Amino acid sequence: MTIDTAPLIAKAHAQAEAAARAAAVTIRELTEPKDHAAAAEIFTRVWALEPGQSLMPTGLMRVMAYEGCYIAGVYDDTCGDRLIGAATAFLASDVEPRGGIHLHSHITGMLPEANGRHAGFALKLHQRAWALSRGLRRVTWTFDPLVRANAYFNMAKLGADATAYLVDFYGDMPDGVNVGQGSDRLLMSWALDSARTDVAANGTRIEPQIEPQNEESLLSANKVLLSGIAPGVMPDSGPPPDFGGPLLCATPAAIQTLRRDAPELARSWRFALRGALTGAMGRGYRITGFTRSGWYLLEQHEENERR
Repeated sequence: MTIDTAPLIAKAHAQAEAAARAAAVTIRELTEPKDHAAAAEIFTRVWALEPGQSLMPTGLMRVMAYEGCYIAGVYDDTCGDRLIGAATAFLASDVEPRGGIHLHSHITGMLPEANGRHAGFALKLHQRAWALSRGLRRVTWTFDPLVRANAYFNMAKLGADATAYLVDFYGDMPDGVNVGQGSDRLLMSWALDSARTDVAANGTRIEPQIEPQNEESLLSANKVLLSGIAPGVMPDSGPPPDFGGPLLCATPAAIQTLRRDAPELARSWRFALRGALTGAMGRGYRITGFTRSGWYLLEQHEENERR
């Protein structure tokens, strides 16, 4: 039976357009070399690259756009149609038997002028509508699990799922943000046609199924893999938690500031979070959400619970 996807695609485009209007931006595909050069400059500024360094060369973006990949720019409607953000994504094959094709979002960068306007949210909804229009049903990407704002954005604002912890995924990254800090990443998977994503696309946050009082009960019951969410403190793994049931795992406050002012403390957080999350996920836990206060929520797979 053929499923009519036209209503889903039309709704996705409407949600993306509404988000762009709310953010006072226009998002469009970049097809010309001059636009790709402008996008490359955005990435250079966001990642504080040295002269001669490049995360995404102009020529590569030109070829990707020509061959049907996703290269898009965010233009500020309040400042003369100025480019303030960009994103690149390419087609990828699923590794499962008889797997299909999905979109992998490789680099997204936004200038400070976009802060507080939810322009990043509008950009992801544009990417979703673009992918659905081409018969794709999933987008993947990676992000640094130490960055609270990105964790909350990916899970609560978009409704995406964390599927794997990738240790030192990119190797040594010599840019001005990641140098000397390792490149661990969480792999995200975004089901574009799910009810959860549709709710998120309408602006409703996907909060973890845990109330503040239950969060306190988990803390008092030592259901904590890693603590230390207050600014500037060392991560504390403490005694082994009582595995079974939900667990919490802390993230550092303002990791970008720590990397600049206290790089060794930032590195301590890298290794502590790596050990906590990979250890729990090796026991059959998965990350199911992220709280406003900076905790990952982990729960056991249903099949492991049944065992």
